[in-house]
Amino acid sequence: MVASATVLLLGLTGCTGSGGSGKGDTGTVEGKLRVVTNWTGAEGEAFAAVIDGFKAKHPTVEVQIEQVPFAQGEALLTQQFAQGSPPDVAVALPGMIRAFSQQGLLLNLDEMWDRWIADGQYTATLRDVAAGTDGHTDAVYFKGNINALIWYNPAQLEKLGVSVPKSWAEFTAVLDKAKAAGVAPFAVGGKDGWPLTQWIDPVILRVAGPDAFNDLARGKIRWDDPRIVKSFEVLADMIAKYFPKDALSTGFIDATCGRVQGKFLFENQGAFINLVDPAECDKNLKPGKDLAFFLMPPYDNTVPPAQFVSGDLFVGAKDTKNLPATRALLEYLGSVDAQTIWAKRGGYIAPNTKVPTSVYPNVNDQQAAGLWPKDSSVKAGYDLDDWIGGEIQVKYRQALADFARDRDVNRFIGTMKQVDDGSRN
Repeated sequence: MVASATVLLLGLTGCTGSGGSGKGDTGTVEGKLRVVTNWTGAEGEAFAAVIDGFKAKHPTVEVQIEQVPFAQGEALLTQQFAQGSPPDVAVALPGMIRAFSQQGLLLNLDEMWDRWIADGQYTATLRDVAAGTDGHTDAVYFKGNINALIWYNPAQLEKLGVSVPKSWAEFTAVLDKAKAAGVAPFAVGGKDGWPLTQWIDPVILRVAGPDAFNDLARGKIRWDDPRIVKSFEVLADMIAKYFPKDALSTGFIDATCGRVQGKFLFENQGAFINLVDPAECDKNLKPGKDLAFFLMPPYDNTVPPAQFVSGDLFVGAKDTKNLPATRALLEYLGSVDAQTIWAKRGGYIAPNTKVPTSVYPNVNDQQAAGLWPKDSSVKAGYDLDDWIGGEIQVKYRQALADFARDRDVNRFIGTMKQVDDGSRN
Protein backbone atom coordinates (compact mmCIF):
# COMPACT_ATOMS: atom_id res chain seq x y z
CA MET A 1 0.00 0.00 0.00
CA VAL A 2 1.37 3.42 -0.94
CA ALA A 3 1.53 5.70 2.09
CA SER A 4 0.50 8.79 0.14
CA ALA A 5 -2.43 6.93 -1.33
CA THR A 6 -3.91 5.96 1.99
CA VAL A 7 -5.38 9.31 3.01
CA LEU A 8 -8.82 10.25 1.75
CA LEU A 9 -10.22 13.60 0.70
CA LEU A 10 -13.92 13.60 1.38
CA GLY A 11 -16.26 14.93 -1.28
CA LEU A 12 -15.74 11.98 -3.62
CA THR A 13 -18.31 9.61 -5.05
CA GLY A 14 -19.38 7.05 -2.45
CA CYS A 15 -18.93 3.32 -2.98
CA THR A 16 -22.20 1.62 -3.79
CA GLY A 17 -21.22 -2.01 -3.38
CA SER A 18 -23.03 -4.86 -5.11
CA GLY A 19 -25.89 -5.77 -2.83
CA GLY A 20 -26.35 -9.02 -0.96
CA SER A 21 -25.72 -7.33 2.40
CA GLY A 22 -29.02 -8.39 3.90
CA LYS A 23 -28.94 -12.07 3.11
CA GLY A 24 -28.67 -14.58 5.91
CA ASP A 25 -29.29 -12.15 8.76
CA THR A 26 -32.92 -13.02 9.47
CA GLY A 27 -33.72 -14.28 12.95
CA THR A 28 -34.42 -13.15 16.48
CA VAL A 29 -32.16 -10.50 17.97
CA GLU A 30 -31.00 -12.27 21.12
CA GLY A 31 -27.98 -14.05 22.61
CA LYS A 32 -24.48 -12.72 23.30
CA LEU A 33 -22.27 -10.16 21.60
CA ARG A 34 -18.63 -9.29 22.21
CA VAL A 35 -17.69 -5.68 21.46
CA VAL A 36 -14.12 -4.31 21.47
CA THR A 37 -13.47 -0.58 22.04
CA ASN A 38 -10.54 1.50 23.30
CA TRP A 39 -12.47 4.11 25.29
CA THR A 40 -11.84 4.51 29.01
CA GLY A 41 -12.78 7.08 31.66
CA ALA A 42 -15.53 9.51 30.69
CA GLU A 43 -15.54 8.23 27.11
CA GLY A 44 -15.86 4.63 28.30
CA GLU A 45 -18.80 5.61 30.49
CA ALA A 46 -20.44 7.40 27.57
CA PHE A 47 -20.14 4.35 25.32
CA ALA A 48 -21.51 2.11 28.09
CA ALA A 49 -24.56 4.41 28.22
CA VAL A 50 -24.97 3.98 24.45
CA ILE A 51 -24.90 0.19 24.86
CA ASP A 52 -27.49 0.48 27.66
CA GLY A 53 -29.72 2.16 25.10
CA PHE A 54 -29.28 -0.80 22.76
CA LYS A 55 -30.08 -3.30 25.53
CA ALA A 56 -33.24 -1.35 26.34
CA LYS A 57 -34.37 -1.98 22.75
CA HIS A 58 -33.16 -5.59 22.76
CA PRO A 59 -33.31 -6.85 26.36
CA THR A 60 -32.57 -10.46 25.38
CA VAL A 61 -29.10 -9.51 24.07
CA GLU A 62 -26.13 -9.67 26.43
CA VAL A 63 -23.35 -7.29 25.37
CA GLN A 64 -19.82 -7.80 26.69
CA ILE A 65 -17.63 -4.69 26.25
CA GLU A 66 -13.87 -5.28 26.14
CA GLN A 67 -11.70 -2.19 26.54
CA VAL A 68 -8.36 -2.52 24.76
CA PRO A 69 -5.69 0.23 24.88
CA PHE A 70 -5.62 2.14 21.61
CA ALA A 71 -1.97 1.29 20.94
CA GLN A 72 -2.71 -2.43 21.21
CA GLY A 73 -6.05 -2.50 19.39
CA GLU A 74 -4.91 -3.18 15.84
CA ALA A 75 -2.46 -5.93 16.83
CA LEU A 76 -5.03 -7.63 19.05
CA LEU A 77 -7.78 -7.57 16.44
CA THR A 78 -5.39 -8.78 13.73
CA GLN A 79 -4.47 -11.72 15.93
CA GLN A 80 -8.06 -12.57 16.83
CA PHE A 81 -9.27 -12.39 13.23
CA ALA A 82 -6.35 -14.58 12.14
CA GLN A 83 -7.21 -17.15 14.81
CA GLY A 84 -10.86 -17.24 13.76
CA SER A 85 -12.10 -15.80 17.05
CA PRO A 86 -12.82 -12.13 16.29
CA PRO A 87 -15.21 -9.99 18.34
CA ASP A 88 -18.66 -9.62 16.83
CA VAL A 89 -18.28 -5.84 16.65
CA ALA A 90 -15.10 -3.74 17.02
CA VAL A 91 -14.09 -0.11 16.84
CA ALA A 92 -11.75 0.54 13.92
CA LEU A 93 -10.01 3.28 11.97
CA PRO A 94 -9.98 3.40 8.15
CA GLY A 95 -6.54 1.84 7.71
CA MET A 96 -7.59 -1.22 9.68
CA ILE A 97 -10.95 -1.37 7.90
CA ARG A 98 -9.28 -1.50 4.50
CA ALA A 99 -6.80 -4.16 5.64
CA PHE A 100 -9.48 -6.46 7.08
CA SER A 101 -11.79 -5.80 4.14
CA GLN A 102 -9.08 -6.85 1.71
CA GLN A 103 -8.92 -10.20 3.50
CA GLY A 104 -12.70 -10.67 3.29
CA LEU A 105 -13.17 -10.56 7.06
CA LEU A 106 -15.91 -7.95 7.40
CA LEU A 107 -19.66 -7.80 6.98
CA ASN A 108 -20.96 -6.03 3.89
CA LEU A 109 -23.10 -3.10 5.11
CA ASP A 110 -24.20 -1.72 1.73
CA GLU A 111 -27.92 -2.22 2.33
CA MET A 112 -27.72 -0.36 5.62
CA TRP A 113 -25.88 2.55 4.02
CA ASP A 114 -28.26 2.65 1.04
CA ARG A 115 -31.14 3.29 3.45
CA TRP A 116 -29.22 5.88 5.45
CA ILE A 117 -28.19 7.79 2.32
CA ALA A 118 -31.73 7.70 0.94
CA ASP A 119 -33.07 9.03 4.23
CA GLY A 120 -30.49 11.82 4.41
CA GLN A 121 -28.91 10.52 7.62
CA TYR A 122 -25.45 10.35 6.05
CA THR A 123 -23.72 11.71 2.97
CA ALA A 124 -21.63 9.99 0.33
CA THR A 125 -18.58 11.73 1.79
CA LEU A 126 -18.94 9.75 5.02
CA ARG A 127 -19.68 6.55 3.14
CA ASP A 128 -16.28 6.94 1.47
CA VAL A 129 -14.60 6.84 4.87
CA ALA A 130 -16.42 3.60 5.75
CA ALA A 131 -15.64 1.91 2.41
CA GLY A 132 -13.50 -1.20 2.32
CA THR A 133 -11.29 -2.46 -0.48
CA ASP A 134 -13.83 -5.11 -1.52
CA GLY A 135 -16.19 -2.75 -3.33
CA HIS A 136 -18.54 -2.58 -0.35
CA THR A 137 -19.14 -0.32 2.64
CA ASP A 138 -17.79 -2.31 5.55
CA ALA A 139 -18.10 -0.02 8.58
CA VAL A 140 -20.47 2.27 10.49
CA TYR A 141 -19.36 5.83 11.26
CA PHE A 142 -20.15 6.31 14.94
CA LYS A 143 -18.07 9.13 16.47
CA GLY A 144 -17.00 12.23 14.61
CA ASN A 145 -14.42 14.88 15.37
CA ILE A 146 -13.55 18.28 13.91
CA ASN A 147 -9.83 19.11 13.97
CA ALA A 148 -7.76 22.24 13.31
CA LEU A 149 -9.53 24.01 16.17
CA ILE A 150 -7.37 26.56 17.99
CA TRP A 151 -8.33 26.40 21.68
CA TYR A 152 -7.79 29.36 23.99
CA ASN A 153 -8.99 31.27 27.05
CA PRO A 154 -10.88 34.43 25.93
CA ALA A 155 -9.64 36.34 28.99
CA GLN A 156 -6.03 35.68 27.96
CA LEU A 157 -6.66 37.09 24.49
CA GLU A 158 -8.32 40.14 26.03
CA LYS A 159 -5.37 40.66 28.35
CA LEU A 160 -3.04 40.66 25.33
CA GLY A 161 -5.30 43.16 23.63
CA VAL A 162 -5.95 41.02 20.57
CA SER A 163 -9.02 39.47 18.94
CA VAL A 164 -9.63 36.17 17.20
CA PRO A 165 -7.56 36.19 13.97
CA LYS A 166 -9.38 35.83 10.66
CA SER A 167 -6.38 35.44 8.33
CA TRP A 168 -2.96 33.81 8.45
CA ALA A 169 -1.28 37.21 8.74
CA GLU A 170 -3.48 38.11 11.71
CA PHE A 171 -2.81 34.65 13.18
CA THR A 172 0.99 35.06 13.13
CA ALA A 173 0.67 38.66 14.38
CA VAL A 174 -1.15 37.39 17.48
CA LEU A 175 1.50 34.69 17.98
CA ASP A 176 4.27 37.30 17.70
CA LYS A 177 2.53 39.54 20.23
CA ALA A 178 2.21 36.63 22.65
CA LYS A 179 5.94 35.90 22.37
CA ALA A 180 6.77 39.55 22.97
CA ALA A 181 4.61 39.47 26.11
CA GLY A 182 6.41 36.39 27.42
CA VAL A 183 3.55 33.96 26.72
CA ALA A 184 4.43 30.74 24.87
CA PRO A 185 2.32 30.67 21.68
CA PHE A 186 1.45 26.96 21.45
CA ALA A 187 0.99 23.99 23.76
CA VAL A 188 2.30 20.88 21.95
CA GLY A 189 2.30 17.41 23.53
CA GLY A 190 4.75 15.90 21.08
CA LYS A 191 5.94 13.17 23.45
CA ASP A 192 2.76 11.20 22.74
CA GLY A 193 3.40 11.28 18.99
CA TRP A 194 -0.11 11.77 17.67
CA PRO A 195 -0.43 15.47 18.68
CA LEU A 196 2.25 16.26 16.07
CA THR A 197 0.09 14.68 13.37
CA GLN A 198 -2.69 17.18 14.11
CA TRP A 199 -0.62 19.87 12.39
CA ILE A 200 -0.03 18.20 9.04
CA ASP A 201 -3.48 17.90 7.46
CA PRO A 202 -4.77 21.44 8.14
CA VAL A 203 -1.56 23.01 6.88
CA ILE A 204 -1.62 20.95 3.67
CA LEU A 205 -5.32 21.72 3.18
CA ARG A 206 -4.76 25.44 3.73
CA VAL A 207 -1.47 25.88 1.87
CA ALA A 208 -1.62 23.29 -0.93
CA GLY A 209 -5.41 23.13 -1.14
CA PRO A 210 -7.89 20.26 -1.30
CA ASP A 211 -7.02 19.24 -4.87
CA ALA A 212 -3.37 18.70 -4.02
CA PHE A 213 -4.38 16.99 -0.80
CA ASN A 214 -6.59 14.64 -2.81
CA ASP A 215 -3.90 13.96 -5.40
CA LEU A 216 -1.40 13.11 -2.67
CA ALA A 217 -4.01 10.85 -1.11
CA ARG A 218 -4.61 8.98 -4.35
CA GLY A 219 -0.94 8.67 -5.21
CA LYS A 220 -1.34 10.97 -8.22
CA ILE A 221 1.42 13.24 -6.91
CA ARG A 222 4.38 12.45 -4.69
CA TRP A 223 5.54 14.06 -1.50
CA ASP A 224 8.02 16.21 -3.45
CA ASP A 225 5.25 17.99 -5.35
CA PRO A 226 6.00 21.74 -4.99
CA ARG A 227 2.63 22.39 -3.29
CA ILE A 228 3.30 19.74 -0.65
CA VAL A 229 6.87 20.93 -0.14
CA LYS A 230 5.59 24.48 0.38
CA SER A 231 3.16 23.20 3.02
CA PHE A 232 5.99 21.71 5.02
CA GLU A 233 8.08 24.85 4.60
CA VAL A 234 5.23 26.80 6.17
CA LEU A 235 4.96 24.28 8.99
CA ALA A 236 8.73 24.29 9.56
CA ASP A 237 8.57 28.06 9.99
CA MET A 238 5.70 27.69 12.49
CA ILE A 239 7.66 25.12 14.49
CA ALA A 240 10.81 27.24 14.55
CA LYS A 241 9.02 30.39 15.66
CA TYR A 242 6.15 29.22 17.82
CA PHE A 243 6.59 25.66 19.15
CA PRO A 244 7.95 25.26 22.71
CA LYS A 245 11.50 23.97 23.01
CA ASP A 246 10.29 20.96 25.02
CA ALA A 247 7.49 19.98 22.62
CA LEU A 248 8.93 16.49 22.04
CA SER A 249 9.37 15.77 25.75
CA THR A 250 5.95 17.03 26.88
CA GLY A 251 2.92 14.73 27.00
CA PHE A 252 -0.51 15.65 25.66
CA ILE A 253 -2.23 16.05 29.04
CA ASP A 254 0.65 18.11 30.49
CA ALA A 255 0.61 20.40 27.44
CA THR A 256 -3.18 20.74 27.51
CA CYS A 257 -3.33 21.53 31.22
CA GLY A 258 -0.43 23.94 30.77
CA ARG A 259 -2.57 25.87 28.32
CA VAL A 260 -5.51 25.79 30.76
CA GLN A 261 -3.18 27.21 33.43
CA GLY A 262 -2.16 30.09 31.14
CA LYS A 263 1.36 28.88 30.30
CA PHE A 264 0.47 28.78 26.60
CA LEU A 265 -1.86 30.92 24.52
CA PHE A 266 -3.17 28.38 22.00
CA GLU A 267 -3.47 24.65 21.36
CA ASN A 268 -4.26 23.14 17.96
CA GLN A 269 -6.51 20.15 18.67
CA GLY A 270 -9.85 18.52 17.96
CA ALA A 271 -13.33 19.09 19.36
CA PHE A 272 -12.76 16.45 22.05
CA ILE A 273 -10.71 19.04 23.99
CA ASN A 274 -14.03 20.35 25.29
CA LEU A 275 -14.32 17.10 27.27
CA VAL A 276 -10.63 16.73 28.15
CA ASP A 277 -10.06 20.17 29.68
CA PRO A 278 -12.63 19.92 32.50
CA ALA A 279 -12.03 16.19 33.03
CA GLU A 280 -8.23 16.36 33.24
CA CYS A 281 -7.31 19.96 34.08
CA ASP A 282 -10.02 22.04 35.79
CA LYS A 283 -13.56 20.82 36.46
CA ASN A 284 -14.73 24.43 37.00
CA LEU A 285 -14.08 25.51 33.40
CA LYS A 286 -17.10 27.03 31.69
CA PRO A 287 -17.27 26.35 27.92
CA GLY A 288 -17.52 29.57 25.95
CA LYS A 289 -16.33 31.66 28.90
CA ASP A 290 -13.07 30.04 30.07
CA LEU A 291 -12.61 27.78 27.07
CA ALA A 292 -13.28 28.61 23.41
CA PHE A 293 -11.93 27.87 19.93
CA PHE A 294 -11.66 29.21 16.41
CA LEU A 295 -10.82 27.40 13.17
CA MET A 296 -7.21 27.65 12.04
CA PRO A 297 -7.42 30.62 9.62
CA PRO A 298 -6.94 30.26 5.85
CA TYR A 299 -3.39 30.66 4.59
CA ASP A 300 -4.39 32.00 1.20
CA ASN A 301 -7.86 33.17 0.18
CA THR A 302 -7.34 31.68 -3.28
CA VAL A 303 -7.26 28.16 -1.78
CA PRO A 304 -10.73 26.56 -1.54
CA PRO A 305 -11.82 25.84 2.03
CA ALA A 306 -11.80 22.26 3.32
CA GLN A 307 -12.62 20.83 6.74
CA PHE A 308 -10.23 18.57 8.66
CA VAL A 309 -12.15 15.70 10.26
CA SER A 310 -11.51 12.37 11.97
CA GLY A 311 -13.51 9.91 14.02
CA ASP A 312 -14.19 6.31 15.01
CA LEU A 313 -16.04 3.60 13.11
CA PHE A 314 -17.34 0.11 13.93
CA VAL A 315 -17.03 -3.07 11.89
CA GLY A 316 -18.80 -6.41 12.15
CA ALA A 317 -17.02 -9.75 11.77
CA LYS A 318 -18.16 -11.75 8.76
CA ASP A 319 -17.72 -14.91 10.86
CA THR A 320 -19.89 -13.70 13.75
CA LYS A 321 -21.91 -16.49 15.33
CA ASN A 322 -24.77 -14.06 16.06
CA LEU A 323 -25.47 -12.32 12.77
CA PRO A 324 -28.93 -10.87 13.62
CA ALA A 325 -27.70 -9.22 16.84
CA THR A 326 -24.45 -8.04 15.22
CA ARG A 327 -26.32 -6.31 12.42
CA ALA A 328 -28.83 -4.88 14.89
CA LEU A 329 -26.04 -3.36 16.99
CA LEU A 330 -24.24 -1.90 13.98
CA GLU A 331 -27.47 -0.33 12.73
CA TYR A 332 -28.15 1.04 16.19
CA LEU A 333 -24.66 2.56 16.50
CA GLY A 334 -25.28 4.51 13.31
CA SER A 335 -28.68 5.74 14.46
CA VAL A 336 -29.88 9.08 15.77
CA ASP A 337 -30.93 7.44 19.06
CA ALA A 338 -27.51 5.97 19.83
CA GLN A 339 -25.49 9.03 18.86
CA THR A 340 -27.79 11.40 20.74
CA ILE A 341 -26.97 9.59 23.99
CA TRP A 342 -23.27 10.47 23.73
CA ALA A 343 -23.88 13.88 22.14
CA LYS A 344 -25.83 14.95 25.25
CA ARG A 345 -22.74 14.19 27.36
CA GLY A 346 -20.44 16.42 25.31
CA GLY A 347 -16.97 16.08 23.79
CA TYR A 348 -18.48 14.24 20.83
CA ILE A 349 -19.80 14.99 17.36
CA ALA A 350 -22.54 12.79 15.89
CA PRO A 351 -21.82 11.92 12.24
CA ASN A 352 -25.52 11.17 11.67
CA THR A 353 -26.83 14.41 10.15
CA LYS A 354 -30.26 13.98 11.77
CA VAL A 355 -28.92 14.48 15.31
CA PRO A 356 -30.05 18.04 16.17
CA THR A 357 -27.52 20.61 17.35
CA SER A 358 -29.82 21.41 20.27
CA VAL A 359 -28.96 18.13 22.05
CA TYR A 360 -25.35 19.19 22.67
CA PRO A 361 -24.79 20.42 26.25
CA ASN A 362 -22.87 23.67 25.70
CA VAL A 363 -21.88 26.32 23.19
CA ASN A 364 -18.51 24.74 22.31
CA ASP A 365 -20.01 21.35 21.46
CA GLN A 366 -22.81 23.02 19.51
CA GLN A 367 -20.39 25.13 17.49
CA ALA A 368 -18.12 22.16 16.77
CA ALA A 369 -21.08 20.04 15.69
CA GLY A 370 -22.15 22.87 13.38
CA LEU A 371 -18.83 22.54 11.53
CA TRP A 372 -19.40 18.86 10.72
CA PRO A 373 -19.74 18.37 6.92
CA LYS A 374 -23.41 17.57 6.38
CA ASP A 375 -23.44 18.35 2.68
CA SER A 376 -21.62 16.22 0.10
CA SER A 377 -20.45 19.39 -1.65
CA VAL A 378 -18.31 20.28 1.38
CA LYS A 379 -14.77 19.01 1.00
CA ALA A 380 -12.98 17.68 4.05
CA GLY A 381 -9.78 15.77 4.66
CA TYR A 382 -9.88 12.71 6.90
CA ASP A 383 -7.01 12.49 9.40
CA LEU A 384 -3.98 11.22 7.43
CA ASP A 385 -2.40 9.51 10.43
CA ASP A 386 -5.50 7.45 11.26
CA TRP A 387 -6.15 6.73 7.59
CA ILE A 388 -2.69 5.21 7.02
CA GLY A 389 -2.63 2.66 9.82
CA GLY A 390 -0.22 -0.24 10.24
CA GLU A 391 3.55 -0.13 9.92
CA ILE A 392 3.50 2.85 7.55
CA GLN A 393 1.80 4.89 10.27
CA VAL A 394 4.67 4.10 12.65
CA LYS A 395 7.24 5.30 10.11
CA TYR A 396 5.17 8.42 9.40
CA ARG A 397 5.09 9.37 13.09
CA GLN A 398 8.82 8.77 13.42
CA ALA A 399 9.47 11.04 10.44
CA LEU A 400 7.26 13.75 11.97
CA ALA A 401 9.14 13.61 15.26
CA ASP A 402 12.42 14.05 13.37
CA PHE A 403 10.88 16.92 11.41
CA ALA A 404 9.71 18.66 14.60
CA ARG A 405 13.27 18.33 15.92
CA ASP A 406 15.31 19.47 12.92
CA ARG A 407 12.69 21.17 10.67
CA ASP A 408 14.53 19.68 7.67
CA VAL A 409 11.91 19.72 4.91
CA ASN A 410 14.10 17.90 2.38
CA ARG A 411 14.86 15.13 4.84
CA PHE A 412 11.20 14.61 5.71
CA ILE A 413 10.09 14.61 2.08
CA GLY A 414 12.88 12.20 1.19
CA THR A 415 11.91 9.86 4.03
CA MET A 416 8.27 9.77 2.98
CA LYS A 417 9.25 9.11 -0.65
CA GLN A 418 11.28 6.12 0.55
CA VAL A 419 8.31 4.90 2.57
CA ASP A 420 6.13 5.18 -0.53
CA ASP A 421 8.68 3.36 -2.67
CA GLY A 422 9.05 0.63 -0.07
CA SER A 423 5.28 0.11 0.14
CA ARG A 424 5.16 -0.45 -3.60
CA ASN A 425 7.64 -3.33 -3.40
